[in-house]
Amino acid sequence: MISCIRRFEASAQATVLAPIGFDDLPHLSRALQRSTQDDPFSRSAAYFAMTGRNGLWRFGDDETFMVIARHPNKPGTILLFPPIGQKTSALSELAMTIPDVLPPGNREMARLNPTDPRFARLLAKHRTVASREDTLDWAYPVHVVDPTKIVERKGKPFVSFRGHINRALRHGLQSQAIDPSRHRDDVIAVIVRWAERRHGGRFTRSDLIGPTHAVLEMINRSGLDIRGSISHDCDGKPIGFWLWEQVGNTAMSLVRAYLKQPGNAEFGILAMAEQLTATGVPEMCLGGSETSDLDAFKRKMQPIRSIALGTAMIDVPQPLAVPSVHGPMALARG
Repeated sequence: MISCIRRFEASAQATVLAPIGFDDLPHLSRALQRSTQDDPFSRSAAYFAMTGRNGLWRFGDDETFMVIARHPNKPGTILLFPPIGQKTSALSELAMTIPDVLPPGNREMARLNPTDPRFARLLAKHRTVASREDTLDWAYPVHVVDPTKIVERKGKPFVSFRGHINRALRHGLQSQAIDPSRHRDDVIAVIVRWAERRHGGRFTRSDLIGPTHAVLEMINRSGLDIRGSISHDCDGKPIGFWLWEQVGNTAMSLVRAYLKQPGNAEFGILAMAEQLTATGVPEMCLGGSETSDLDAFKRKMQPIRSIALGTAMIDVPQPLAVPSVHGPMALARG
């Protein structure tokens, strides 16, 4: 990775565009803990690295910064995530208008809270609005659940869930915490089989397996607290997995895949909840969804809160020049 940094004077101190690599992720994680946003993923370095597996940068100064990523599914588009720090509106304005310092491409303000007055004013000034995301995982709201409620699975809201779990147990499904040294090949086998049944539409095979490869690489190289569970059938064949990042009191879902087996997906969410309950983690962030079916599945887990997010398209005032900033994260590609 080329470690060049672009600087320009935007105020009393230099604003910097710097590429983020694996070695930078622990520092990014610490900086993200300053976020005051409702969105739990605003504090997940692993989430940003997974989404920005084709290119990831930090833009700002010591007081205020934002994460910028190449869109993983739309070539020629970069994502500008909400800034963190003291002068968020000023940095957002700068990122929306400066033509030749950021990585080249169409710009989208990503994971915006449409009710935040700071962004509402800024978008109104530029005659744009936050609309529903059409590709990535915040097309539907981010859901946070209580893992103890899933483990207990009591009452009418969990009637269907209990039935699926009972079917999974009758079929001999088993789960355990992921050991990367033992289970990496099993995880890859599951995601490849899962992707084979789903690619061919708007997502390519690389789109479907790339995030999992990126997270597996982070486990080996980033120093972030990434954990997971893996499920096997009665014959010991891997049939599902879930990987998440633990940050403080919250576990943030990163990637998951479950093959078609009776109760397999429900058994997987129970396995994650059991691990979190055993270690005293009180909140389980299931994330948002790309599809209504997945959103409906997550809603059955009785969220304790949900966060709706949007995306805003930005018109840059003049053609973007190609800057001398390169070097996407060297994450594994599917």
